[in-house]
Amino acid sequence: MVRQLRPSAVRLLALLPLIAYSSAPAGQNDVPEKLAGSYEYLVSYRDTHAGALYLPREGPFKGLPLPYSFTDSARYWGEYVCKQPSVSCEVSDYYDPGDYAIKSRPGQGALLQAERVDVHNGTNIYDAATWQIAVVLGSVVNHFGNSLDLDAYQLASNQNQVLGRLHNVRDIPTGSRATTLNALFLYNGSRITDPKSAYAFRMTAPVWLAPDPLKDSRYSKLIRVGTLPGNNPRYLPGLLSWSDWKPITGDNAWAFFVGPLQAAYIHFVLGLKESFVPFADLSVQNAIAALPAFAAMQSRCGAVYYAPEGTITNAGDAAVNPRFVSVENNLSLFAGLRVLEATLAEELSGEASLTTAQKLLIARNTALIEAMLSGGPLPGDRHTKGLRAFLRVHAWREGEFVQGGFADEPGAAGEWRPVLEPKAVDVNTWGVAALGSRQIEAWYGFGAAYRVWKSLRHWGTYGKEHTLWGVGYSDDDGNGETPDGTFQSGVLSAEWTAGAIVMLRNMISYYGSLSPNSAHATRARELVAELRSDERDLILGMQHLRFSRYTEEELPGKPPDYANLIAGTKSPVRSEPYVYASRRYRLPFGWYANPLPSTSSTAWAILVADHYDPFGYGGMPN
Repeated sequence: MVRQLRPSAVRLLALLPLIAYSSAPAGQNDVPEKLAGSYEYLVSYRDTHAGALYLPREGPFKGLPLPYSFTDSARYWGEYVCKQPSVSCEVSDYYDPGDYAIKSRPGQGALLQAERVDVHNGTNIYDAATWQIAVVLGSVVNHFGNSLDLDAYQLASNQNQVLGRLHNVRDIPTGSRATTLNALFLYNGSRITDPKSAYAFRMTAPVWLAPDPLKDSRYSKLIRVGTLPGNNPRYLPGLLSWSDWKPITGDNAWAFFVGPLQAAYIHFVLGLKESFVPFADLSVQNAIAALPAFAAMQSRCGAVYYAPEGTITNAGDAAVNPRFVSVENNLSLFAGLRVLEATLAEELSGEASLTTAQKLLIARNTALIEAMLSGGPLPGDRHTKGLRAFLRVHAWREGEFVQGGFADEPGAAGEWRPVLEPKAVDVNTWGVAALGSRQIEAWYGFGAAYRVWKSLRHWGTYGKEHTLWGVGYSDDDGNGETPDGTFQSGVLSAEWTAGAIVMLRNMISYYGSLSPNSAHATRARELVAELRSDERDLILGMQHLRFSRYTEEELPGKPPDYANLIAGTKSPVRSEPYVYASRRYRLPFGWYANPLPSTSSTAWAILVADHYDPFGYGGMPN
C-alpha cells in the first residue's frame, strides 16, 4: 500500500526531481546538446516545420494538435528503401467491396507499403505518452515555449481527449477502442463492451483511408491500383485502408498510466505547486476507467497477457497466442500501476473537496491495484498471485530478465513456460528501473542489479573501438563488448539508450544511498564511479543520433546522402529531433527500426536531460 504523505511532505517531494537535476554532477557530457531544438521538434507541425505534430482536418478531433510517431519522406522510401538489394516496392492495390477497404495484394510490396503507411500516418500510443511527459517537462523545468500559443499541459492533454472522447466514426481510427465483438478481442475470456473500459489500439491515424507517402511523388508508379468506387471521392489511388488494429498491454500501460499521470504530476505539482493531481482531471478518469481491462488480462500466476484474443502478430496474419506474456509489458504495467496508486493516495490525502462516493471509488481502485501488484481477488471471482510474484519467480532467470513466455496454459505441467531467445535489451534496462535496484537486490542479493548491466554490456551494447555509445535492441543485433573491451557496431537505438541511462541512474541512486557503515560500502562507491562513467558515455553516445549530427557523421549502415533523403527545405535550423535507429534494421521482434526523426526518441532526450525517471512516481527512481 502506498504510504499517504502529509501535504508538506508532498510539496517537498514535488521539488526532488528539480533538486536531483540541479545537483547532478556537472559536465559537458551530462546533458544532451541542443535541447531547445529537440523540444521545438515536439511542439512543431510536420507539414510546415518538419516537426512531430499534425492538425486533424475532420472528425471529432478536428483542430486538436496531436503527435505523429515519425517524420519521413517519399525520398527515404523511394530512393533508399525501395532500392535496397532484393527489395521490390511494387505493389498492386485493389478495392474490396466486402468491407469497403483498399488493400494490397500479398507479397513483399504489400508488407513494405503497410510499413510506409503506418510510419507516415501513425501515432503509437506509447510514443504519444512519452511526448506528453516531455512537452510538460520541457515547459515547467526548462521553461521552453511553443509557437502554437498553447499551454504545455493543454497541448499534452489533447492525447487524453483522444483516449477519453470516444466515438464510432469509421473514417477516423484515432480514439477507437478494442471492444469485444463476438470472439474477437476477448480479454482472457472476458467480454468488454464498454469502450471506456477497453484497451486502445496501439497505433492510431487521422484517417482510415491513409496516404502512402509515395502517393503524388515520382515514385508513385510503384503503386498499381485496380478499379475504385466511382461514386465516392474519398477513394483515390495511393490510399490504403488503415490495418493496424492491435490492442497491446504495454502500450496501453504507458498511454493510460505512465504518460498522462506523469505529465499531470509535472503540471499540477511541479508547476502549480499543488500537492496532488485533481481527481477530476481527465488523466485520472481515463486511468481508472481502463483499469478493469488490465485486471481482466491478469493470469493466476500474476502475469498480464500481451493482447486480447484475436489480436494479430507484428509479422504476418496469424493471431497472437492469448497466453503469451511480454515481460517488458508487465514491467511497464507494474510501474504504471504504482504511479496510479500513488496519484490516488495523494488525492485521498490532500483533496478536501472529494465526495464520499469519490473516496469510495478511490478505495476500490486502490484495492484492485494492490491485488494486481501483490496478489489477491480480481473481478469475476478470480485470484492472482500478483505482478511482484510473477516478476520475482518467473520473469527472472540466471541473473537477468527473460523477454517473455506463456502463462497458465491449459493442460501445461507448470504455470510458466519462458521464451529465452532472443534476449531483449529493454526488458533488462526497464526491469531495473521499474522494480528498482533496491527491490532487485532485496530479492537476489547485493550486486544483482549491477550484474544485469554487466551481462547486457556483453551482448547488447553498441560502441566504437573501446568507447561505449549506447545499446541496441536484442542479442541478435551484432552488438556487444568483446573480451578485450572492444565494442561492436551493429545498430544503435536512441530511445533504448535513454532507457539504459535511466537504469544506470537508478543503480547510482541506490548504491550511492548505502550507509558508509554497510558491509558493501566500499564496493558500492566503486560501482557508483563506474556507473557514472557509463552514464556519461551513453549520454554522449546518444548525440550521434541527434539529427544534425547524424546527418553529418558516418555510421555503419547509415543511408547514403541522408541529408537529402530527410532534411528537405522545411526543416528549421533549430529543430533537433533524435532519429530512432542508426540504420534500417529488422528487429527479431517482428518490425523495422528506421533512421527517421522519432517522437519517442526525442521525448526521451528531454527526460534524460531533466533527470526525470518515468517509471517512478514524480520522476524519482524506484
